[in-house]
Amino acid sequence: MNKVLFKRARLSEVLNVQSTREFHTFFFSNSLGIYKDSLKSKNDFGSVLALGSSHIEAEELIKYPFKKIVLSGFAAPTEKTKEIIKKDKRVSYQTENIEKLSFKSQSFDLVFVKEALHHVPRPILGLYEMLRVSKKAVIFIEPGESLLGSILDWLKLSSKYETNQAGNQKFRDNFVYRWNKKEIVKMLNSYYLESGYKLFLSNCWMSNRYNMRFKPLIKVLNFVGWTLSLIPFNKGNYLTCVIFPGKDLPEEIKSF
Repeated sequence: MNKVLFKRARLSEVLNVQSTREFHTFFFSNSLGIYKDSLKSKNDFGSVLALGSSHIEAEELIKYPFKKIVLSGFAAPTEKTKEIIKKDKRVSYQTENIEKLSFKSQSFDLVFVKEALHHVPRPILGLYEMLRVSKKAVIFIEPGESLLGSILDWLKLSSKYETNQAGNQKFRDNFVYRWNKKEIVKMLNSYYLESGYKLFLSNCWMSNRYNMRFKPLIKVLNFVGWTLSLIPFNKGNYLTCVIFPGKDLPEEIKSF
């Protein structure tokens, strides 16, 4: 039987986030904590493919006992990423098209993406590719759709489109694709049928802009955001999804 479960971050966890570095760590620790709980052996994290990745993904993933860490970005790795690759033999890097991955089906135990799916023209196709090449789980952390978010869009107080600030012709401007529970469940039902998959959802209102000097104000904003997430249809602007394939997968899925 398929299961959809909701995991809310504790208020204490949210209040502890007071810097951009802690912001990223927050999402990694929460999602990978769910992944760890699913493992028979807590130290057998297996292999991970991190899509749309930079040195941030590298710095976070090497904290965990993965046997192999494959980073994949839209272009060549940054200097910081190269330094991590030199220091940690588990880490490698290659450029990939998220919509058409070069890997065979079930090549990685875990496939991970954070704020990169909405940078491709067909985010849903990208998620299907992630499901295809994963063996144990898929984690994606992307913009979430909510009632308040829709109102902010209508008032033009939030960004519908992100501009390529680097001005690089290789990269396109992109639509900020926001996901919701109903859409994800329909996709998984279509792909996995009644295979017994598990979907863990976690929403929160947060900002990745922690450059203000007055730290107490950051705590106030985090508290307001956590409180807003208690309102129905208004759980947050960030959506974390952890997907575990079912044991009774359709035959055509196995043969992809």
